Amino acid sequence: MSAARRFRLLQWAQANGAWIIEDDYDSEYRYESMPIASLQGLDDHARVVYIGTFSKVLFPALRLGYIVLPVDLIEPFRAVRRVLDIGPPTFHQEVLAEFIAEGHFARHIRRMRGIYRERKDMLVDSIRSELGSEVETPGAEAGLHLTITLPARCREIEIAERAAQQQLWLWPLSRYYTGRGAQPGLVLGFGSAGLKEIRPAVRKLRNLIS
Repeated sequence: MSAARRFRLLQWAQANGAWIIEDDYDSEYRYESMPIASLQGLDDHARVVYIGTFSKVLFPALRLGYIVLPVDLIEPFRAVRRVLDIGPPTFHQEVLAEFIAEGHFARHIRRMRGIYRERKDMLVDSIRSELGSEVETPGAEAGLHLTITLPARCREIEIAERAAQQQLWLWPLSRYYTGRGAQPGLVLGFGSAGLKEIRPAVRKLRNLIS
């Protein structure tokens, strides 16, 4: 979402007394430019609830997330949290807080951003060389997933099902659309793929599409 659209959304929330829940997923991994400011960072009227998790940037078993709240929502959210499950162990929170305060978390993010960018670049290059100009890769600037659009003749769900039979895991783009008129496409994850695995996997995908 562009900065202009973010400002318009914030103006709408203020005018209508609405809350915006912002899940800034994978914002740490932006490769092509500086990230656009979050809605929460642009918000002057306390209309944004900002949430995130350490599952992707550290490891899922940690099971720690965070939420940045407007001041007047802190106590209601705290009360609900106590009722739900008291909260995660403070030991894990204290260790993570120290990890962040000592600069280890920032160094980890910088290192992983370089690793993921290398994998992303390899995936984009492999797609362009193996699949040609009929396939596009919009929005490859950030995250741990890549979207590719396919020619209209392609049956993306069938491709995904046949890919799974070859241990190639991908998702039909139409699953993420609302309404009709979805463009055929696929969502590819590269976060856990080794560099040597990427090009052979794209060749498998080329054979499935053709």
